[in-house]
Amino acid sequence: MRITRDTADLIIAEARKIVEERGEAGLRVSELAERCEVAVGLLYHYFADREAIISEVRRSQFISRVRADIEGLKAMSVSGNNAEIFRTIIDEFANPRNPERIRYRLSRMEVLTHAARNPELLRELQEIETELVAEIVATVRNAKSTGLVDDDVDELSLAFFLEIIPIGTALGLVYGDNLPDPDKWREFITRVMLSLRPPQN
Repeated sequence: MRITRDTADLIIAEARKIVEERGEAGLRVSELAERCEVAVGLLYHYFADREAIISEVRRSQFISRVRADIEGLKAMSVSGNNAEIFRTIIDEFANPRNPERIRYRLSRMEVLTHAARNPELLRELQEIETELVAEIVATVRNAKSTGLVDDDVDELSLAFFLEIIPIGTALGLVYGDNLPDPDKWREFITRVMLSLRPPQN
């Protein structure tokens, strides 16, 4: 079978399912080849070894949801839909109780943990993050032009903050009964976000 981008995408998609179901230790190359209906040799022709497959899975996990979030914010900032941007950040990014977001946050933290032991993956993620930051900064600039964000707000600081919020709220898993009341938390995050707006005359 000729190796194609579709084949590589299939291999990574199936490997990602296995890793997310059973962890890295649960990824067996023979099972992965069987799921993809390809020979084991084809996997090793495309990826140097099992670790390379896992690294590609982790890279995929790192960027998939973040890029989708950035694209959504970018579209809203270009349209000038400030209310929708606020709602997304407050009710989705900063929501410590959203099960889908919890899974995503944990997945991203797992990737960072894996990268800490894998210098090559860490370099790749740093390159990816440079691209993502540039996209977030462009979105912040759009938000400034529509009056959502004050011109004096440092763009890199806000970009970093917007990425910290979702990962930090993963602590909701262990906060248990100490999690703030959802309405009070929403009010708090709203006040934080409103502080970024230009002074109102």
